[in-house]
Amino acid sequence: MTRFNVAVNPANDEQQLIDPDVIKRFTAYSEIQPDETVLEIGPGAGNITESLLPHARYLICIEKNQKYIPILESRFKDADNIKIINDDALKTYLPKHDRLVSNLPYMISEAFFQRTLLLGFKSATFIVPKGFAKTLQAEPGEKYTKLSWQAQLFYDITQHEEVSFDAYLPEPRVSTTIISLKPRSDQSKTEKVLVELLQQGDKYTKNALRESLIRSEVCDTKREGKRLVTDLELSEDVLGSWVSRLSLEDLKILEEKLSSEITG
Repeated sequence: MTRFNVAVNPANDEQQLIDPDVIKRFTAYSEIQPDETVLEIGPGAGNITESLLPHARYLICIEKNQKYIPILESRFKDADNIKIINDDALKTYLPKHDRLVSNLPYMISEAFFQRTLLLGFKSATFIVPKGFAKTLQAEPGEKYTKLSWQAQLFYDITQHEEVSFDAYLPEPRVSTTIISLKPRSDQSKTEKVLVELLQQGDKYTKNALRESLIRSEVCDTKREGKRLVTDLELSEDVLGSWVSRLSLEDLKILEEKLSSEITG
């Protein structure tokens, strides 16, 4: 596996995956088809990129750290199915893609996960801290958080394998694991409303909920949506809050009331 002549800073989550067997398995977990576009976040020196490239119709790489751009451009100068973008994946526009992959920088794991809620991929395969993966899959009574609730609302989550420390250069400070997220296809009407709601995080709950009821085809008109929102008898604190600021307790109450109103 290629090693590169550039200083890496572990404090900035710059661990590069160098074990060829782990990289090969990671690529297999991504389930890339020959006609698909793949988006890779944080390719670094391009070790995973090199493995992904033969499998994809087109590969788009977004790398924030300028020092890796010359390495990537030199390494893949002869490839005609790759685009390298020097930008911040938390802020920049993310091009349309079929598969999302990343050896995700640990410090942005949760922030980037929130971005995935607005993307329409077939699957996302990430290397993340083991603790983060546990939170995504936690059951009530465990370390169950709002993040757990969101993840399980949107995705079927598969944990593939833990990655050994010596698979990296330099070795990371935390244990890591490979996971895949696939959008759920078995959502109830209530869950579809909640998905639509959470995708409007920058709106007030009252307005976003009414729109979500229409988008999920529970209601046909704004008048019907407004009536149903009133019937839910939610507190003014919840209705006047931004969707992104709703607590786990708020969301669970909303889920219970929606389920009763829609199916009852």
